[in-house]
Amino acid sequence: MKRLPIGISDFKELIENDYLFADTTPLIGEIYREQSKILLITRPRRFGKTLNMSMLGSFFDNTCQSVELFQGLEITQDEEVMKQINTYPVIFLSFKDIKDHVWEDSLKNIKSIISDLYKDKEDYLSELFEDDDIKTYYRSIVDKTATVVDYKNALKYLIEFLHKKYQKKVILLIDEYDVPIQSGWTNGYYDEIIDFMRVFLSAALKDNPNLFKGILTGIYRVAKESIFSGLNNLSVFTILNRDYTQYFGFTQEEVEKMLTILGYDQNEELKKGLREWYNGYHFGKDIIYNPWSVLNFLRFHELKPYWINTSSNDLIISLIEKNMIEQDYFREEIELLLSGNTIDKVVDEASALRDIENNPDAIWTLFLFSGYITTLEKLESDFGVDEVYACSIPNKEVTRFFRKTVLQWLKKADRITIDRMAQNLINGNGEKFCESLQAYVRETLSYFDLKQEVENSYHMLLLGIFAQLQDSYNIRSNRESGLGRPDILLKAKDKKHYSAVIELKADSSQKTLDEAMSQIVEKDYVRELESEGYTRILKVALGVDGKSVAGLVS
Repeated sequence: MKRLPIGISDFKELIENDYLFADTTPLIGEIYREQSKILLITRPRRFGKTLNMSMLGSFFDNTCQSVELFQGLEITQDEEVMKQINTYPVIFLSFKDIKDHVWEDSLKNIKSIISDLYKDKEDYLSELFEDDDIKTYYRSIVDKTATVVDYKNALKYLIEFLHKKYQKKVILLIDEYDVPIQSGWTNGYYDEIIDFMRVFLSAALKDNPNLFKGILTGIYRVAKESIFSGLNNLSVFTILNRDYTQYFGFTQEEVEKMLTILGYDQNEELKKGLREWYNGYHFGKDIIYNPWSVLNFLRFHELKPYWINTSSNDLIISLIEKNMIEQDYFREEIELLLSGNTIDKVVDEASALRDIENNPDAIWTLFLFSGYITTLEKLESDFGVDEVYACSIPNKEVTRFFRKTVLQWLKKADRITIDRMAQNLINGNGEKFCESLQAYVRETLSYFDLKQEVENSYHMLLLGIFAQLQDSYNIRSNRESGLGRPDILLKAKDKKHYSAVIELKADSSQKTLDEAMSQIVEKDYVRELESEGYTRILKVALGVDGKSVAGLVS
């Protein structure tokens, strides 16, 4: 049985340990034949960028013997490109971990990355150290005693040293180049990191006769910052382009092959779950699955938000909360998205992070390239200039993220109302709680009128309301009690206070309320509380349908 490569981004490790691998080796041939000298490929995080860069490095690096790694893979059918295996000096560096809160720490870590890169190449370049100037400069980079200007030019000079050593042009691979730039924007040292990266990258990439190919990956195209100023040989391939789309994330064909290998090819329910939860990203000509979530589901066999829960969403969350407060149109568009509709948005591939402050469309471009919305089709622009796309949320996983974020914002936005709502319940006034919940939804949650998974949405809302009670209550969600699983059980730490059992149904009719209350009684949801001596217990049946909320209390 093939192993699932969860968190494995090193190509050599993946192949040698017989992990499941969606064969992306034809990418090597396409990169080799690409007419452009400098390529920037942008994709959301955890969509295979680092693994593909590692694969390119393993293939071309002239300090490796990696023919065996590629045996049986598609690239071996490409005779022209196979002649180039292990024939180029390669530089591979990644900025994926540069996420510092202050500029001084960011600069320190960037210097460490460059120092380690120089150390890695030191033995191969030792013959160049007969030149005292080269030796002195090289040692200053390794020892981290060089000036900031020296570090800005370090990549350019390392390319020059490798070319001089091997008399062969160099392949440069830079993974996640934009991570420190995003950290700079988030943490207030944007200008400093832009100044450094502009010189560092341009010095290495612009008109460099010692460079064969420069390949960069990231989430965003940081073009308006002039980081790539003057690079007339740069080609940018975003998720809107048709090139290279099948190599980042899983195609339908790749998912089908994996399911066959793992013995799930006849499980139609599993296939449907994968499509609804993790598919739906429109990259150029292809529709792509989120690879991180697919692999985690195949490992743990539970449909839940794996990709969303494994990264820092702080920037996205802060932008949602900020715009929910300040922009009526933004709230309306979020409502449309959460209701399963599309919104038409201008997409500027070259927008900068700082544009978010004054360009209402820039936030949607950020959401798009980060993987939080996707395009469905390109539309005709009224002015014939801007790129306008119909956009939607790609799948259930991302829908859950938006709902959770909106609910968290609502909890912050109307704390007094929510406090009163919770107090009504713990004081034993179940009817008043139901009335206040109905009023809250009607007056405040205009964008909470959801047509899909309404029961789950209200479940999350109630958990958000009750979160503030954790000091005095044990709050349980879908935990066994009696003969079943009540939706929510509020268990007071002080038995003088009221506890509650709440059952939710996605229908607000009286019949449904009666059925929910009967379920509480017949399945004896209060057994746990009664067995522990609780006497103040509320049974609450809630029927929800869009913005309609009805309650029955016993």
